[in-house]
Amino acid sequence: MWAVSDRGRVSVTRPVAFGDLIAARGRLAVAPSWTAIFVKGFALVAAEIPELRRVYLSLPWPYFYEYADSTACVIHERWIMGDLGLLPLRFHKPNAVPLQQLNKMIQHAAATPSEDTGLHRKLIAIARLPLLARRLILGVCMNIPRLRREMGTYGVSSAARWRTDLGTSRTPQPCLLSYGPADEDGTVVVRLTFDHRVLDGALAGRALARLEEVLNSSILKELRDLAKPGIVKSDRQAVG
Repeated sequence: MWAVSDRGRVSVTRPVAFGDLIAARGRLAVAPSWTAIFVKGFALVAAEIPELRRVYLSLPWPYFYEYADSTACVIHERWIMGDLGLLPLRFHKPNAVPLQQLNKMIQHAAATPSEDTGLHRKLIAIARLPLLARRLILGVCMNIPRLRREMGTYGVSSAARWRTDLGTSRTPQPCLLSYGPADEDGTVVVRLTFDHRVLDGALAGRALARLEEVLNSSILKELRDLAKPGIVKSDRQAVG
């Protein structure tokens, strides 16, 4: 929170029609999670819109750095040394990974103990250092492109399973994508919280509009291609 306390965080929201996606996902015997769907969908949009792969670096002078590919961080709640906390699950170039494979990668990362994950061991070790040491390390990592990429170019987080919606949030990533629960018509409110130094509201709005198009075209097609004849589940599944 300290490392990103100077950022102007702004959110835009867009209601997205999910009826066809819900129906297609519901027909799968083993359906990919909504998290996997959003992770890949936003990565596909970021491949088209370079601003979604940019970060603001302040040292040695303020400038933008643009990555060739996206790195997603899924914000995951898990037990850390006896307490509940949040740790990121990191995935490079998720737009190039088949949806079911990406879903398995997310499940595997979520189930792996934090002590068996190099990134998590580093984050926990840094969190246990004295205040000044933590801030020095984070300050360096936030301003070296190679290290900054390890934090991700965008994040995905949601509390939809509890029928709630996240508000504007602070994260190390320049963009945080979140989504709420589906209503009776299959409409989901999708929120993009972003660093206003990197994006403006108009571009963020266009990004969400393009996300809706991608979800209801290429992602929908991939879900339909995964469907197996004769295996039908309920068309109505809550987003979460």
